[in-house]
Amino acid sequence: MMNSRERVLAALNHEEPDRVPLDLGGWVTSMHRIAYENLVNYLRQKTDEPEHFPEDYELKDWIQQLPDIDESVLERLGIDTRYVRPGAPRGESWELERWEDADYNYVKDAWGVTRKKPKDGGLYYDIVFSKCPLKDANVSNLEDYSWPDPEDPGFLEGVREKARKIKQAGYAVVADFNFESWYENCWYMRGYERFYKDMYKNPEFVDALLEKVSDLHVKFLDMILEEVGDELDVVMQGDDLANQDGPAMSLEMYRKFVKPRQKKVFDLIKRKTDAKLFYHCCGSVKALLPDLIDIGIDIINPVQVSAKDMDTEQLKKEFDKDLSFWGAIDTQKTLPMGSEEEVKDEVKKRIDHLHANGGYVLTSVHNIQADVPPENIVAMFDTAKNY
Repeated sequence: MMNSRERVLAALNHEEPDRVPLDLGGWVTSMHRIAYENLVNYLRQKTDEPEHFPEDYELKDWIQQLPDIDESVLERLGIDTRYVRPGAPRGESWELERWEDADYNYVKDAWGVTRKKPKDGGLYYDIVFSKCPLKDANVSNLEDYSWPDPEDPGFLEGVREKARKIKQAGYAVVADFNFESWYENCWYMRGYERFYKDMYKNPEFVDALLEKVSDLHVKFLDMILEEVGDELDVVMQGDDLANQDGPAMSLEMYRKFVKPRQKKVFDLIKRKTDAKLFYHCCGSVKALLPDLIDIGIDIINPVQVSAKDMDTEQLKKEFDKDLSFWGAIDTQKTLPMGSEEEVKDEVKKRIDHLHANGGYVLTSVHNIQADVPPENIVAMFDTAKNY
């Protein structure tokens, strides 16, 4: 029997592993804190040793409200991956600003982006677009902007030691090094509608902003991959460039503005590590896949099966020789609203479509949301282990 690392590497090298590898716990492959609390309580009820599954946790992502999943839960579910994340930055440029009013908690991040979460029933921190820091900026303003330091030495703290421990324990080492999604940060700071209008009306500004933020990302990656690149199996990157029905922009605009900067980022990763390049893009991404393959991605995530043109059987036929698929278990309908049997059928279907000759790591499409029953989470992973 393969160990977890061997299983993941076999799949990513398009070799047949002993079973489909399983993933949980990344920036886009984890679960909301409420789903996690429900899962832990469920597991505690199913064992004679409830203390084996501790209830306490820390949030690793305050925006999406993602917990740091305990090792006991990962072991119970048979997860084959473990994640390495940057250490905590030390400099003032990365400090968060927090305040509240009667209805909301607010946080302004290091990029100047303000988010809010309702005090009564809110699930996430959402962007306050009226406060976007660059919504009225021009090109000259970018030079004077207070950018966070991408080479803060705190990012390096503990990463090499953590990667080595994961590898020695026999798990695949996945680097969660997306630096807060550099492309998306551009429209976070500008505003979504304004940024996409700028592609047509103010292309000089879009070019300047993308160049600046991608350069910061390259500096971060250059530093951290120099430290730990030789210990990694997978490096995560991601930008949401697609909607439910297709790309969020024309292919012409993608190739003009985004692809050259992605190539710069991906080329650096390929120089600094032999790890596989994991690329996250929600939505109907099929039309973009030839371009993404052209600039070096090895893995596509989350394989949003509910989106247009994302039929897993067809994707496997068209892109199997160039890509591995990571995700594909539906989170829009099946996991939150399906029965346990429907979840099991979904898992079997995706394995049948994607697992032949390797090239598939199974997990949910993006993070498991707050309304997913714990029984369905367990059914997903247990079925995958045993099918």
